[in-house]
Amino acid sequence: MKKIILVLNHVQAGMGSDEHADLAPGGKKAPLGPGQTLTPYLKEHDSEIIATLYCGDQYYLAHPEEVTKKFIGFAKKFGAEAVLVGPAMHYPNFGEMAGALTKSFNDYGIPAISSMSVENPATEVYKDQEPIVKMPKKGGIGLNDSFKNMALLVSEKAKGNDTTELEKEICF
Repeated sequence: MKKIILVLNHVQAGMGSDEHADLAPGGKKAPLGPGQTLTPYLKEHDSEIIATLYCGDQYYLAHPEEVTKKFIGFAKKFGAEAVLVGPAMHYPNFGEMAGALTKSFNDYGIPAISSMSVENPATEVYKDQEPIVKMPKKGGIGLNDSFKNMALLVSEKAKGNDTTELEKEICF
Protein backbone atom coordinates (compact mmCIF):
# COMPACT_ATOMS: atom_id res chain seq x y z
CA MET A 1 0.00 0.00 0.00
CA LYS A 2 1.24 3.45 -0.94
CA LYS A 3 1.29 5.92 1.94
CA ILE A 4 -0.75 9.07 1.38
CA ILE A 5 -1.06 12.04 3.72
CA LEU A 6 -4.19 14.16 3.53
CA VAL A 7 -4.00 17.85 4.47
CA LEU A 8 -7.20 19.70 5.41
CA ASN A 9 -8.28 23.00 6.87
CA HIS A 10 -10.19 23.22 10.15
CA VAL A 11 -13.63 22.90 8.51
CA GLN A 12 -12.86 19.87 6.33
CA ALA A 13 -11.12 18.15 9.27
CA GLY A 14 -14.27 18.52 11.37
CA MET A 15 -12.69 20.93 13.85
CA GLY A 16 -15.37 23.60 13.61
CA SER A 17 -16.26 26.48 11.34
CA ASP A 18 -14.86 29.99 11.03
CA GLU A 19 -14.59 30.52 14.79
CA HIS A 20 -11.77 27.91 14.64
CA ALA A 21 -9.93 29.38 11.64
CA ASP A 22 -6.98 30.08 13.95
CA LEU A 23 -6.56 26.39 14.89
CA ALA A 24 -2.87 25.48 15.24
CA PRO A 25 -1.46 22.62 13.14
CA GLY A 26 -2.28 19.11 14.25
CA GLY A 27 -2.80 15.64 12.92
CA LYS A 28 -4.33 12.22 13.43
CA LYS A 29 -3.27 8.83 12.15
CA ALA A 30 -6.63 8.36 10.44
CA PRO A 31 -8.58 9.62 7.44
CA LEU A 32 -10.71 12.56 8.57
CA GLY A 33 -13.55 14.35 6.76
CA PRO A 34 -13.25 13.80 3.00
CA GLY A 35 -10.59 11.19 3.73
CA GLN A 36 -13.38 8.79 4.64
CA THR A 37 -14.91 9.28 1.18
CA LEU A 38 -11.49 8.89 -0.47
CA THR A 39 -10.57 5.66 1.37
CA PRO A 40 -12.36 3.13 -0.90
CA TYR A 41 -11.16 4.93 -4.04
CA LEU A 42 -7.57 4.91 -2.78
CA LYS A 43 -7.78 1.19 -1.96
CA GLU A 44 -8.67 0.53 -5.62
CA HIS A 45 -5.21 1.95 -6.44
CA ASP A 46 -3.34 0.15 -3.63
CA SER A 47 -3.01 3.36 -1.57
CA GLU A 48 -4.18 4.48 1.85
CA ILE A 49 -4.32 7.61 4.00
CA ILE A 50 -1.84 7.05 6.82
CA ALA A 51 -2.49 10.41 8.49
CA THR A 52 -4.55 13.57 8.18
CA LEU A 53 -2.80 16.85 8.93
CA TYR A 54 -4.95 19.90 9.60
CA CYS A 55 -4.68 23.56 10.40
CA GLY A 56 -6.97 26.55 10.55
CA ASP A 57 -6.68 28.38 7.24
CA GLN A 58 -6.33 31.77 8.97
CA TYR A 59 -3.60 30.31 11.17
CA TYR A 60 -1.82 29.07 8.04
CA LEU A 61 -2.11 32.44 6.30
CA ALA A 62 -0.59 34.14 9.37
CA HIS A 63 2.19 31.52 9.84
CA PRO A 64 2.92 29.86 6.47
CA GLU A 65 6.58 29.06 7.11
CA GLU A 66 5.90 27.46 10.50
CA VAL A 67 3.04 25.29 9.21
CA THR A 68 4.92 24.29 6.05
CA LYS A 69 7.96 23.21 8.09
CA LYS A 70 5.80 21.18 10.50
CA PHE A 71 3.79 19.50 7.73
CA ILE A 72 6.87 18.57 5.69
CA GLY A 73 8.41 17.21 8.90
CA PHE A 74 5.30 15.10 9.56
CA ALA A 75 5.31 13.81 5.98
CA LYS A 76 8.97 12.78 6.28
CA LYS A 77 8.40 11.16 9.69
CA PHE A 78 5.46 9.11 8.41
CA GLY A 79 7.23 8.13 5.17
CA ALA A 80 4.57 9.67 2.95
CA GLU A 81 4.90 8.74 -0.71
CA ALA A 82 2.48 11.47 -1.81
CA VAL A 83 0.31 14.22 -0.33
CA LEU A 84 -3.21 15.35 -1.18
CA VAL A 85 -4.07 18.86 0.00
CA GLY A 86 -7.80 19.47 -0.05
CA PRO A 87 -10.39 19.33 -1.44
CA ALA A 88 -10.47 23.11 -1.09
CA MET A 89 -13.60 23.44 -3.27
CA HIS A 90 -14.39 27.16 -3.71
CA TYR A 91 -13.13 28.36 -0.31
CA PRO A 92 -10.53 31.11 -0.99
CA ASN A 93 -8.51 30.85 2.25
CA PHE A 94 -8.28 27.06 2.05
CA GLY A 95 -7.46 27.39 -1.66
CA GLU A 96 -4.50 29.64 -0.91
CA MET A 97 -3.35 27.28 1.84
CA ALA A 98 -3.75 24.25 -0.46
CA GLY A 99 -1.94 25.85 -3.38
CA ALA A 100 1.01 27.09 -1.32
CA LEU A 101 1.41 23.84 0.64
CA THR A 102 1.20 21.71 -2.50
CA LYS A 103 3.91 23.80 -4.11
CA SER A 104 6.09 23.51 -1.00
CA PHE A 105 5.73 19.71 -0.80
CA ASN A 106 6.61 19.39 -4.50
CA ASP A 107 9.56 21.78 -4.15
CA TYR A 108 10.79 19.67 -1.23
CA GLY A 109 10.53 16.48 -3.30
CA ILE A 110 7.38 14.91 -1.88
CA PRO A 111 4.85 14.52 -4.72
CA ALA A 112 1.72 16.52 -3.93
CA ILE A 113 -1.54 17.52 -5.58
CA SER A 114 -4.46 19.69 -4.57
CA SER A 115 -8.09 19.90 -5.60
CA MET A 116 -10.36 22.91 -5.94
CA SER A 117 -13.05 24.43 -8.11
CA VAL A 118 -12.59 26.94 -10.91
CA GLU A 119 -14.34 29.52 -8.70
CA ASN A 120 -11.51 29.37 -6.16
CA PRO A 121 -9.16 32.34 -6.74
CA ALA A 122 -6.17 30.12 -5.90
CA THR A 123 -6.90 27.93 -8.94
CA GLU A 124 -5.83 30.72 -11.27
CA VAL A 125 -2.75 31.48 -9.13
CA TYR A 126 -1.42 27.91 -8.89
CA LYS A 127 -2.79 25.98 -11.90
CA ASP A 128 0.41 26.42 -13.95
CA GLN A 129 2.68 25.47 -11.02
CA GLU A 130 1.18 22.19 -9.78
CA PRO A 131 -1.52 19.60 -10.44
CA ILE A 132 -4.94 20.80 -9.26
CA VAL A 133 -7.72 18.26 -9.76
CA LYS A 134 -10.89 19.89 -11.08
CA MET A 135 -13.90 19.74 -8.80
CA PRO A 136 -17.28 21.46 -8.53
CA LYS A 137 -18.25 24.01 -5.91
CA LYS A 138 -19.56 22.45 -2.71
CA GLY A 139 -22.61 20.38 -3.56
CA GLY A 140 -22.00 20.66 -7.30
CA ILE A 141 -22.48 17.96 -9.90
CA GLY A 142 -19.42 15.78 -10.44
CA LEU A 143 -18.19 15.68 -6.85
CA ASN A 144 -17.93 11.88 -6.81
CA ASP A 145 -15.90 11.88 -10.03
CA SER A 146 -13.52 14.47 -8.59
CA PHE A 147 -12.91 12.23 -5.55
CA LYS A 148 -12.14 9.31 -7.87
CA ASN A 149 -9.76 11.53 -9.84
CA MET A 150 -8.01 12.74 -6.66
CA ALA A 151 -7.47 9.14 -5.55
CA LEU A 152 -6.18 8.09 -8.96
CA LEU A 153 -3.76 10.99 -9.40
CA VAL A 154 -2.30 10.97 -5.88
CA SER A 155 -1.85 7.18 -6.12
CA GLU A 156 -0.07 7.46 -9.46
CA LYS A 157 2.18 10.17 -7.99
CA ALA A 158 2.94 7.90 -4.99
CA LYS A 159 3.95 5.11 -7.39
CA GLY A 160 6.30 7.47 -9.21
CA ASN A 161 4.42 7.13 -12.51
CA ASP A 162 4.37 9.75 -15.25
CA THR A 163 1.06 11.59 -14.81
CA THR A 164 1.41 14.12 -17.64
CA GLU A 165 -1.45 12.77 -19.75
CA LEU A 166 -3.70 12.13 -16.74
CA GLU A 167 -3.16 15.70 -15.54
CA LYS A 168 -4.19 17.07 -18.94
CA GLU A 169 -7.46 15.17 -18.60
CA ILE A 170 -8.46 15.85 -14.96
CA CYS A 171 -6.55 18.96 -13.86
CA PHE A 172 -6.70 22.66 -14.69
